[in-house]
Amino acid sequence: MHPQRPSTIRTQKKGQNARQAMVISGLNTIYRTNADTHGIQKRQRTEPRIYFLDITLDEINKQYSKIHQVIERGRLRPKGTETFFVSKQMEHLIISETSIYEIRVSDKNREQYLQERVPVDGRTTTMEITITDPPNCKNNSIPVLVDESYYELKEPANSSRCILPPNHIVVRNVKKIVKTHPKSMTAFVFLFNESESEVVDFYITTENGIVSAGRVGYECITRTCISDIISFIDQFRLCS
Repeated sequence: MHPQRPSTIRTQKKGQNARQAMVISGLNTIYRTNADTHGIQKRQRTEPRIYFLDITLDEINKQYSKIHQVIERGRLRPKGTETFFVSKQMEHLIISETSIYEIRVSDKNREQYLQERVPVDGRTTTMEITITDPPNCKNNSIPVLVDESYYELKEPANSSRCILPPNHIVVRNVKKIVKTHPKSMTAFVFLFNESESEVVDFYITTENGIVSAGRVGYECITRTCISDIISFIDQFRLCS
């Protein structure tokens, strides 16, 4: 949630530019429970994120045209045989020194309202995901960062009654959410600038794929979530 990047989290390869992974260190454990998943589905909080540490934004932008073709081929297959299900959202964020608001539209009356996002610091864990299939994958170990930080989403506020600080900026991004099943708990997210001409961030989100902290290695992420991540890596050719 914050631009801090402790040196213990990530070592950059020569020539790589550090991405703003918004990592936080030295934080208390966040325990994943069914209540967390319920809160995510009821839009009371956002999902934790999983970042690919050795894949830069430059690399994703260079590969995205091919990734997009893979997604479209999977999305446009005959109904019942689809590989990917894609949804797109436009995010309008108001950011000030003291608060973050998202401009949203009511599903019922189509009126605009503001929803405050309160950052909650969570545990961060680095781990390696081993790729054994496909066997010709050049990089058979993919380092990832599991960031359990999230935004708590406050009750909506009427925009006409909300007083914003005079010094604020409006950020508009397009979020493309890719799933392998409409009800999948795991998604690959591409965050674009407003014109969709550039990927500004990318990560995995999961509603139930992170287990209680205090464990190490693969136990930080459930086997099902790891299988989903490997599937995305394979389909998008991110290990070649």
